[in-house]
Amino acid sequence: MIESFWNLCLLHEIHSRDQLLREAIRVNCTRQSIERHKTIEWEQEASAEELLQWMKEQVGERELGHFPGDRDLFRRLYHAGKELDLLEYALRTLQQDRITGTLMAHPGIMERFIEMCDQSQFSSILITETEKFLQGLYETKCYMGDLHITFLSENYMLCRLLKIYFELNPRITVIQGSIYQPLQMEERFDAILSIPTFGLKLQDEDEISIRESEGAAVSFLLPVLQERGRLSVTFPPRMMFQGGAIASWRQEMNIEAPVQSIYTLPDGLFRPFTSVRTYQVEFGKESPREVRIGRLIIRKHNLEIDREVMIHPDQFQLWDNWRIDLLLDEDQEKLRSFQEAAMPKEKLRNMADIFRGKAISKQELKTGKIRVLNISNMDDGEVKLEGLETIDEEERKVKRYEVLPGDLVMTCRGTVIKLAIFPDSEEMVIASANIIVLRFKSNLLAQFVRLFLESPTGMAFIQSFQRGTTVMNLNPSDVGEIEIPTLPEEKQHQLVAHYLDEKKRYKAVILEAHVRWEQAKQEVYQRIFKEELANGNSELGF
Repeated sequence: MIESFWNLCLLHEIHSRDQLLREAIRVNCTRQSIERHKTIEWEQEASAEELLQWMKEQVGERELGHFPGDRDLFRRLYHAGKELDLLEYALRTLQQDRITGTLMAHPGIMERFIEMCDQSQFSSILITETEKFLQGLYETKCYMGDLHITFLSENYMLCRLLKIYFELNPRITVIQGSIYQPLQMEERFDAILSIPTFGLKLQDEDEISIRESEGAAVSFLLPVLQERGRLSVTFPPRMMFQGGAIASWRQEMNIEAPVQSIYTLPDGLFRPFTSVRTYQVEFGKESPREVRIGRLIIRKHNLEIDREVMIHPDQFQLWDNWRIDLLLDEDQEKLRSFQEAAMPKEKLRNMADIFRGKAISKQELKTGKIRVLNISNMDDGEVKLEGLETIDEEERKVKRYEVLPGDLVMTCRGTVIKLAIFPDSEEMVIASANIIVLRFKSNLLAQFVRLFLESPTGMAFIQSFQRGTTVMNLNPSDVGEIEIPTLPEEKQHQLVAHYLDEKKRYKAVILEAHVRWEQAKQEVYQRIFKEELANGNSELGF
């Protein structure tokens, strides 16, 4: 039925998400009007002209706009769509929308939220940007219980559709509005569920201390939360561990609305809309007895807890970030020991200039005097200068991306973390956007930092800041948050020298073994040839 309705619309160039929703609403309103005022016989026998005129008289065009077709099209649309389940239709229409690309939440997020509401005996909830939760709404049928639910969306057509669908349910309220500005709502809710838009920078707002859309949404939602209520929000990695204004916001938020729980969501839960890691964070107005930290996995299409630990709120308050991955990984004991150790440590951002290279398209790669360092030019801790590609550009325009001898370079995209010290070069070399450059401005040796970052502890640090899932995606600001032990310079030189000496000896042994292996193979091959030759001669009677 839905496909037939879609096909009719698409044949007549009714193809955008809002257009498809609008015509389904128009048909549904016409059907309801006919049921109230006419008979079944009238509907079945009505001509195309009569149906069209009835729609114009009873439904009108003020809210839905002019019908983009003739009487025959409306009659066909009416009979194809009059029995549509509007909620299912809206869900499938948004799922098929490849232009707007609405993020759709796994129904397990809604299920866990409703379960929390039931356990807390909450009665009123707010679902923000409801279009993101249509699948969970459709599958859980939570609107059929005793909860008083308010659906909020910026989309007029979706709000209109939901109002029609739930018009006979007194416990349902539908409001059009945005969570990225102050909410003019008198009602206060026991629980709020939200997945704010990721990565959007808002214009300057006087009422809040942060411009990131995720943080702004939380700040605007808290005033409509009851004193004992809960606010459940999905965050990307940067809100969990990025420094600067976001770090200050985390501290302020944990005072105003202390974190109740944080769970890592399964990798790829929001594909194809985003591949970054995601976290479900629950805030509350009251301080919790314990902060629940956990990891969720998908088991038989459900979101279930795979691992969970409890943290005292006072201990959680001391964290300057919310990188719970370190706490949940049973193999991270060395990293936790390093963090708790009394040795002097310093963040890289305080000891080095850190920047990402230039984004270069394939069309820009051509014969020129500026060479480009990319992932493929790094191997076994070294930079291979002989294979660098080039671009034809003025030096002054790319000077800020230049890599200098002694810089530490590391890959920030791809599937493997590579680190190397950039060697002397007679020509100008710039880093590509796949490379992060660290230029140290203190007594910290670049080679020592590379050794630390290549260690299990260092790699754990890097991976804890990784924003992607299967494909790595590191940000320079995240790298700046990594802590490095600040050993005396003499001690750093000793450790580096010992490492390089042993590596040189290791390579020599490997080379010697390789040469012996090649010699052994050649000897065996020659003996086989001699044996075959001898056998051949004997058969000939020589």
